[in-house]
Amino acid sequence: MDQINENQFLVDQEKCIRCGECVNECPVNILVLGDSVPFVADGRNGDCIGCQHCLAVCPEGAVSVLGLRPEDSYQLATTEMASYLQIDRLLRGRRSVRRYRDEDVATNIIESLLRTAFHAPSGRNDRRLSFSVINRREVMNRFRQQTYDGLSELVKTSDLPSGYEFFVDIVNGWKMYDVDVLFRWAPHLVVATVPVDSPSPEADGIIALSHFEIAAQSVGLGTLWNGLVKMSVTLLPELKVPLKIPEDNLLVFTMSFGKPEVSYARSVQYDPLIRMIE
Repeated sequence: MDQINENQFLVDQEKCIRCGECVNECPVNILVLGDSVPFVADGRNGDCIGCQHCLAVCPEGAVSVLGLRPEDSYQLATTEMASYLQIDRLLRGRRSVRRYRDEDVATNIIESLLRTAFHAPSGRNDRRLSFSVINRREVMNRFRQQTYDGLSELVKTSDLPSGYEFFVDIVNGWKMYDVDVLFRWAPHLVVATVPVDSPSPEADGIIALSHFEIAAQSVGLGTLWNGLVKMSVTLLPELKVPLKIPEDNLLVFTMSFGKPEVSYARSVQYDPLIRMIE
């Protein structure tokens, strides 16, 4: 978690209009509006949670924090924002993709999507979430084979836990017919992991992958929330090694992704159950 010292909350006195927005917005109330410009209250430096609300809310761009400058952020007042109709179409048009082209997605695109996803909210701005990502097909093919080999051994030795018997058919489909039910031949995999002592590890990982999914769709990629792969890693904890998952991290969920081989012509039609509280 980020903490600030006396040199990491800086206010440009020439730009500051003393509006108090940074003070009012601080979720942990460590800022004080002084006689000249806002400052961190005595003894409160270690209470900063690194949310950067002070930097984001300042209308004049006078606040820098944690070594970060306002001029390096998106300027929201002058940046074109997506309309509700555009967001609505993007969200309604999202489909789980199970057919992929045998092509790699450029690494710089994957990294950009993950940087976007990392801006998702987290419990108390903990921000210790991390991603493991397979960004090349050759690596994906190797991990796919490792997974099926491990599951095949569990089937052979009858060591599948109760409730996991359906993996027998998955393994047989792979060995006999080259049918990849687990990965759907997706060229890439991203795994969200969070330290188990985080305030809300499961929620942090799911929200981050949700951001990744929508960002991926916006650039024409397909995704699949892959519970079967998560279950496979649970059955075969040795798979955490090639995925470089730290021992103190919870594997929250896995998502397959890549360039889709299918194109959907329209959205589907769902209606929610809504309870209005009056």
